[in-house]
Order: sequence, then C-alpha cells, then structure tokens
Amino acid sequence: MTTWLIALLVILAACALFWLAWPAPLARLFMAAERRRGGLRTRRFEHDGIEWHLLEGGHGEPLVLLHGFNGDAYHFARVSRALGKHFRVIAPDLPGFGQTRFDSELEFDVESQARRVLDLLDELGIDRFYLGGSSMGGYVACALARLAPGRVRALWLLDPGGLQTAALSPLFEIVDQGGHNALVVRDRSDFVRLMDYCFVRPPWLPGPLARELADRAGRNASRAQAIFDDIRFRSTPLEQLAEGLAVPALIVWGQADQVLHPEGLDILAERMPSARKLLLPDTGHLPMIERPRTVAESWISFAESLARADDSPPNRQV
Repeated sequence: MTTWLIALLVILAACALFWLAWPAPLARLFMAAERRRGGLRTRRFEHDGIEWHLLEGGHGEPLVLLHGFNGDAYHFARVSRALGKHFRVIAPDLPGFGQTRFDSELEFDVESQARRVLDLLDELGIDRFYLGGSSMGGYVACALARLAPGRVRALWLLDPGGLQTAALSPLFEIVDQGGHNALVVRDRSDFVRLMDYCFVRPPWLPGPLARELADRAGRNASRAQAIFDDIRFRSTPLEQLAEGLAVPALIVWGQADQVLHPEGLDILAERMPSARKLLLPDTGHLPMIERPRTVAESWISFAESLARADDSPPNRQV
C-alpha cells in the first residue's frame, strides 16, 4: 500500500512539475482542443516571402476574420462553433503575430496589412467575401474595404481600433500620459493586466496556455511596440477610411470596453451610411470571446437580412 501511495505521489509531482515548468507542449494540446471545438483546422500557405498560418473550417460563403493586436486566429475559435454552420471561416494570423512567419522587413500600417490580406485571398482564389475584424483587425478590415469595396459583401467590426476623435479609454489614458502600454506585453504579469483590461468576465485559460501566450508575447515585445507605432502614427485614421464607405456593416461594441472607448460606436456608425450598431452591456473589448453565442447570432441574423434583401424582387411601378 505504501509503495502504491509513493508511486502515486511521484506521478502527481511529475505532472505538477510538467504543468508548471513546460507550458508549451500542454499549450499546444489545449489550442488543438479549442480548434477542434470550433470546427477549425490549421493550414499553412506560403506567398511572397510570408508563411501564413490560418485556421479554416465550416461551410458556406467565405467569412474572413482578422484578429486584434497581440492576438491570433484562435480569438475566433469559440465564435466559430456557430459561424461554421453558415460560413466558410478563414482566420489568418496577421504578419507580426501568432504563427505567421516572415524573413524580410515589413511595414505594419493598416493599409500595408490590408494589401497583404488581399494578396493572400487572391492566392486562395477567394474573390467575394464577408469580412470581420476585432480591434486592430477591424481597423485593417476597414482599410481593406476601402481598397476593394466591390469584393467585400459586408463588414463585421468588433470594437475596431483607429479612431482619433473618440474619448480616451482607461488604457489609452495611461499611454497618452507616457505610461506603459498594456497592449505591449513584456512578461506574465503584463499578460494578466491586459486580460483585466480586455474582459468583464475573463474566460478560463489553463495555466500552461496562459503562460505560453504570455511568454510568446514577451519574446516579441520589441516588435509589438514597433507595430503599435506603425498603426498609431503611420496609418490613415479610421474616421477617414470609414467616411462614406457604403459597404453594409454591423458594428459591435462592448459597453465596458477599457481598451477602446465605446463612444467610438456612434462616431463610426455616423460615417458609414449602411451601418447598423450593437452595444453589448457588461461586455469588454473582445466580445467574440466573452459572449460568443450572442455575437455569432447577431452576425448571422445581419448576414441573413442582407441575403433576403438581395433576393427580394425589385420594386416595380405600374
């Protein structure tokens, strides 16, 4: 009996040590599980010196989803559980983030990123598509729609970045005063702080996955700061990109967003003649993670209303 007890304790101690000391292998397992639950598979595609990593799944018309700053395609895994029944979901890791790799020097203003996404879609043979984006990804999505409005069936903007006339959020008040930018994660404590900014009810993350994401962000902190500066100082403001943009759009914002002020919802909607807006109470900066079912259903309903309008016969005068 004592031998079995000792063996059990040794096994438990080994598991605890593995859980704490080697997060990367366990993190990959947790990410694979999240991917499968979302009905997504991983895919790599090399084009023009960039080795793209993307998640893809579902059936229907293409829905391209662009993640936010310091995020990756997995930000859309939870919402894809519902979306995949209606759309072919394509979520790339934008260059500079996630598992997409490149060797050459790149510019990271939103127009440059938008052109890269268009080039990728050309190589994938995707001409017309729905386009969604969260935070920085929403900013890039608007830049892409401005570049190629005829190719975008509709926009889905989730707390998009890039507005210069909105009030400062709690996070950007600190940045404006010269304090540390919480979006640039240097270590694990920074990662925890960023999670607090992003969510009202933070999703549960297994310890190894949280540590691996924090460590990955910390290794890339210098590049992240350079990308942030390109976005902030070398990109066309979102107000200009959105002004008069006639592409149908659903703009969703978390009422408790501490990263980008929810005042941006009205500012952006006023500039887009075909926009509808949705303000989610008790929701933070990443609604597709915090409230995936509600967010997915709102987009599916919006897309279906557009399809019904397209299918309706034209008015005839007698």
